Amino acid sequence: MKKKFAFVVCTILLVSPISAIACSMYKVTQDGKTVVGNNEDFTTPNAQFIFEKSIGENNGVMYMSFLNEFIQGAVNDKGLMFDGFYEPLLEVKNTKGKEDIYIGDALQLVMKTMSTCEEAKEYLETINLSVLESGQIVFVDRSGTFLIIEGDVMILGDDPQKSFSNFYYSQTENLDDVDIGFYQKGRQFLNSSEPTSSLDYCSEVMQNFSQSGIASTQYSTLYDLEMNKIRIHLFQDYGNYIELDLAAELKKGNRKIMIPELFPPESIGHSYYSKYNNVEHPTILLEELLEEHDGNEKDLFENGIHNIIIDLGEEWIYDIKNPVGAINVFNYGIELMPSNSDLHYYLGKSYAENKEWENAIMYYKLALVMNPNDPDAGRRIKEAEKMMGNNK
Repeated sequence: MKKKFAFVVCTILLVSPISAIACSMYKVTQDGKTVVGNNEDFTTPNAQFIFEKSIGENNGVMYMSFLNEFIQGAVNDKGLMFDGFYEPLLEVKNTKGKEDIYIGDALQLVMKTMSTCEEAKEYLETINLSVLESGQIVFVDRSGTFLIIEGDVMILGDDPQKSFSNFYYSQTENLDDVDIGFYQKGRQFLNSSEPTSSLDYCSEVMQNFSQSGIASTQYSTLYDLEMNKIRIHLFQDYGNYIELDLAAELKKGNRKIMIPELFPPESIGHSYYSKYNNVEHPTILLEELLEEHDGNEKDLFENGIHNIIIDLGEEWIYDIKNPVGAINVFNYGIELMPSNSDLHYYLGKSYAENKEWENAIMYYKLALVMNPNDPDAGRRIKEAEKMMGNNK
């Protein structure tokens, strides 16, 4: 049976004084050697590598994802890699006569069968890319060629150095005008340093592009596309890393590896990972990160904290598969934001997943009182009432 992956660009859930979820990427080519660095910035440390070995003429591929298996990026054994970025809305108009194919399937086909940006461009020009109206994909190959795909616009280039983040090159006249703080910090380093196509230099670059806070740089991956070497830094710990030989890893067969578990338990990143997944206290990290906040519900809402809480709770429900953990998360969220209808709705959903039907109904009803236009709460109440009746 064919394995299907979902695809998601590295997304911004909120832009606020507290945090911004974003990503960054950099490539450098010197003396025929290309090295690429990528920062994955997100709220969860539950990241994994998914290896798919070469079969027949297909390339071997290493995908990067979180527990939900939404693919964040990939690299293959022919020296082609990609990453995705969330961007402001930019309408995609050029769809007539294009093939309608799920973008995840299209990207898998590229990574399994292609080795150059030119090949990827030729194929992706035939695909309906309307899904990218709020995103872009960037490929880099072993030769140092890069391909930026912005839906209707595809930019092929071979600049010795190129940096990427959550903005469109086609809409940007001057990089100094890009209003992304961590990106400008990274550019300052680039403008004041002497580039080399080495993993060490690329590590320094990605350190300067990294973020901390609620939406931290969870891991940085660096690729020597000539030697198929991969260096990984965990949770902004640029003094320590592990390195993988892609060919050797692919020979071990199809498998998944949690990235934090590649590192020693006493490492900064692994400790963060363990704390995040604390079954007894699943909100401990969120509490620590918000301990200096004044607790004003309006400010919390404007900073998008309810979205962070929802993401955390849903991860406990669907990915960690622990609805009790989710119940704890949403109860904590309601303590912070007692007027938020979404948090009441998701607490009801968590109770329903744990088959606590009376509590589920109570919180669905509270959500409906707070937001009478909620399109889903009424249906959920009926479902929970039916399940409760069936279990009497």
